[in-house]
Amino acid sequence: MTTHQGGAGHRGRTIAATLLAVAATAAGMLGAAAPAQAADQYIALALGYVSENPPVTMAGGSAISGTRDQAGQGALTNCVNNGGTHCVTVVIATNECGAAASNDYGEEVGASDPSLAVAQSKAKSMLQNQQGAKIIVSGCANGSTPPPPNDPPPPPPAPKLGPTVSFDTVLGGMVAHITDRSGVSSQCTYATDGFNRSFALPANSKYDLRIVPAVPRFRNWTVTITCDNGTSTTATTYF
Repeated sequence: MTTHQGGAGHRGRTIAATLLAVAATAAGMLGAAAPAQAADQYIALALGYVSENPPVTMAGGSAISGTRDQAGQGALTNCVNNGGTHCVTVVIATNECGAAASNDYGEEVGASDPSLAVAQSKAKSMLQNQQGAKIIVSGCANGSTPPPPNDPPPPPPAPKLGPTVSFDTVLGGMVAHITDRSGVSSQCTYATDGFNRSFALPANSKYDLRIVPAVPRFRNWTVTITCDNGTSTTATTYF
């Protein structure tokens, strides 16, 4: 008769080994299923002035990067390239969307949110004055490509108007009434044949230039008024 020794112990060891193998396989599957954490993406938005005279016009800049510093610097560079001066970073969003807003007075605010529409709404609501409130630049940090292009740049500001001038004859000479129409204070020069005078002309104000003594010549005089804000006016008066 043949005898089989250790049957129960052998079966126990076999079951234990099988259980360990199954546990190891399950652990390996769980470990493989755990996704690697994605790296953060940053979007930075910057604003700068195109024209500082109300209604102020602004330029926007944006950049996406894997680091805050690179995103911020890229947004500033983009702002300058878009025609902005004195550009500043107003918002840096991490794995979200951002929006930068301004108004006719040049306020600069920024907001972020997972939703682009909500970020834009937040930014506009943060402005203290809603006159001319608008989104200058916005976008999301959810891709490797830059955010959508900005709205078309605003048209250049209208040329400043030169001052008006009218004349009155007074005892011993004449007075030129000069009125600013540019809205910008300036230093001006009144020039005509044999006469040249400098004067300060406040914004939207009038300056009375007295030309005394002056002897009437009873002829037409061409007068040119030139200001350092880029405006000038030519007029003719009979004296």
